[in-house]
Amino acid sequence: MDFKKNIHEIEKKIHYTFKDKSLLMQAFTRTSFCNEHKRENYISNEVLEFFGDSVLSTAIVTMLLNEKTSRYEHGIFTELSEGDFSNIRSKLSDKRNLSKSMRELGLQRFLQMGEGDLRLGVENEPSVMEDLFESIVGAVYIDSDMDLKRVFATVSAMLDLSVYNSTSGAAVQSYKNALQEWCADKKHRLPPPVYKTVSESGPEHKRVFERAVIIGERTYAVGKGKNQKAADSAAAEAALEVLKREAEPIVEVNGDALTKLREFASKNKKPSPEFRDLGETPKSTVNAKEFVIECRFMDKSVMGVAKSKQEARAIAADKILKELTSPAEKRSAKKAKEAKAPEKKAAPRLQSPKSVQKNAKKSDKAASPKKERYQHKKHL
Repeated sequence: MDFKKNIHEIEKKIHYTFKDKSLLMQAFTRTSFCNEHKRENYISNEVLEFFGDSVLSTAIVTMLLNEKTSRYEHGIFTELSEGDFSNIRSKLSDKRNLSKSMRELGLQRFLQMGEGDLRLGVENEPSVMEDLFESIVGAVYIDSDMDLKRVFATVSAMLDLSVYNSTSGAAVQSYKNALQEWCADKKHRLPPPVYKTVSESGPEHKRVFERAVIIGERTYAVGKGKNQKAADSAAAEAALEVLKREAEPIVEVNGDALTKLREFASKNKKPSPEFRDLGETPKSTVNAKEFVIECRFMDKSVMGVAKSKQEARAIAADKILKELTSPAEKRSAKKAKEAKAPEKKAAPRLQSPKSVQKNAKKSDKAASPKKERYQHKKHL
């Protein structure tokens, strides 16, 4: 891919025209590409990413300052607390929000990567798209001679602000606070969550922290982040998903549904039901899986959703069985059977000899004309 051919399209999407195009190219260059092109002396986007991370935070704070505060005689006035500002900033700069913004712009397809990365399709990984976002911000900051207004305009054009806009009228609650409140709620009565470092990895300028959240004696989730705060937030969010999923009412499943459906197929000389694995639902996470299984039988197709594939199959089979045995289905099947069956005549009723003679006389009498009967009587 010739990166230079895509420069105009990239600049249009980020609302910024580079004076030094090499900075933009560097923002899109991964380490794997540099390793495979050592003669050209390319430098990866890791340093730009480092600067962009801090500049992005400043840009978001500037936006909050402009839109959520006003100057007055005693300084600045705002209806939000320090915690509210911190939570809004965290949500806007969250890995998922940054990667979502990159995905919507489609900029990850212009990344310069090594063959290994290309084969694995790493450009669509959230962490890679997050790095690209921050690298672009760092490149704009340097190219604009550290003009924060230009950086702010680019960030506003790139960043998905739906998180901010949907909560701009009220305080945004962090995942850690939400988890704390969930545990303290009288409905749940759980011990307060405790966070513990599982591991640290990566170079000094690009550390990756893994933090586990423990409630009571159980580890509910593990989160990753560039610092302990980000890792705690990721862990708290994942733990909340697990707790909410476990709090959902248990759906009763017919454990024999699979066997009964196969028996139904055999009895009615129909092909066996087919099950298709449709993967995981959008709600599924590393800590709380949710699977979708499709069941096809006769002219029907239903979905089963559950925490395990086996349970999802059983739910799908149970739904099919209920449809097949519903009153409407039974009536329809009965009518179809009657329509196909030949019409049967009623069998003659057996009569006694006296009844036969009596009926015969009545028949003869009914058959003779009235006039003949009258003349016969007169003659006698």
